[in-house]
Amino acid sequence: MTPWRVPMTTQWTTPSALGRRLQRARVGHWFAGNQGDPYALILRALRDDPSPYEEEVRARGPVFHSEALDTWVVTDGALARSVLTDARFGALTRAGGRYRAELLPPAGAELGPDPAGDERGGVPAGADPAVSARDEAAVEALAERVSHTLLGGLGTDFDLVTDFARRLSAQVLAEFLGMPAADRDRFEELLTGCARSLDSRLCPQTLDITRTGLEAAAGLRELLGRHLDDGGERSARAALALAVGAAEPAGVLICNAFEMLGDSHGPWDALCRNPEKAGAVVEETWWRRPPVRLESRIAQEDVELAGAVVPADGHVAILVAAAQRDPAIAPARAQDGPTGGPERGDGTGVPLGLLGDAHSTSAARTAGAISRAALRVLAREAPGLRPSGAVVRLRRAPVTLGHARFPVTRTGSGALTGPATA
Repeated sequence: MTPWRVPMTTQWTTPSALGRRLQRARVGHWFAGNQGDPYALILRALRDDPSPYEEEVRARGPVFHSEALDTWVVTDGALARSVLTDARFGALTRAGGRYRAELLPPAGAELGPDPAGDERGGVPAGADPAVSARDEAAVEALAERVSHTLLGGLGTDFDLVTDFARRLSAQVLAEFLGMPAADRDRFEELLTGCARSLDSRLCPQTLDITRTGLEAAAGLRELLGRHLDDGGERSARAALALAVGAAEPAGVLICNAFEMLGDSHGPWDALCRNPEKAGAVVEETWWRRPPVRLESRIAQEDVELAGAVVPADGHVAILVAAAQRDPAIAPARAQDGPTGGPERGDGTGVPLGLLGDAHSTSAARTAGAISRAALRVLAREAPGLRPSGAVVRLRRAPVTLGHARFPVTRTGSGALTGPATA
């Protein structure tokens, strides 16, 4: 047993009870997928590229009702933007619980909305630490310094996910949240244990991964609470949600950007010649390969969406990656390359992951700042960086479509090899 493990919550007192819950959720997805439900096939998360399933959802109209999973699924770009900014949708049911919680994988405390928070059911907008635009610039400067230090300690060959991207996010967040130096290694270990949190809320993980995530989240919350007690439980909860909500998306964004550029040498070499273009690359990656591909909302009243009536407490899933491929919300980007398309002044050029409540915006700002700094440092200090082996994507990761391994070398050359699975 690892030294940070804590007792499981009273809701899941035995591994057998937890295992049955996970198995029931998995069987539900499997059964619906076997009946041809494309949303269920997305939640199965067995493919490196789920876009064929996303396009099948789109072919069924702007709003597809997955009857087996009782979820209204949105792929239309304008409609997705509307749902994500509409106060009639929140994170919890009107009674303050999760939607059909008995049929979903168990959720840890790390991303659970605060029932005592605002009326939309999210972490309260006034809870610290919120990441302002000024904080975003500070996080980016901090991430640049940490990226330089991390890269300097790595050899010729390393793993972009485990040796660089995840460690970078954890170390930046530890410093931003004011963790004492003596507790930063433990903070990094616990945050790594929460890496599957975003995916686990909609897709049941294995029993071992689930137990590790629940225990790591509890340990992380206790650690943050001890150091943020002056701000009360609300500040510790907000810090926990920020750390978990930003860390893995930042790592995914870094790897997605390098993978997109590394498909051929030209775009990566162009960035190396001008590392200050890292911001444009991150923005374009957020459009083409977003680090959060699936958002979930609960209707707080009866709402009509493109002719479909979603009842109060109805569950709406927004397929972010599919919605961002809709040329109606960003038509210029459909033809643009990975150096970024033209800016738009009407607000429709903002990636969907940057919309939503105050906390979601803070997590997105933090992930973006970390990613921009990382790419800038990699391009400036490791221009010869190349993939050196099979890129392994995670299974059961429908939200992040994250990486398990991404081997790179500073002296090798060549394009990406075919993906493997984990």
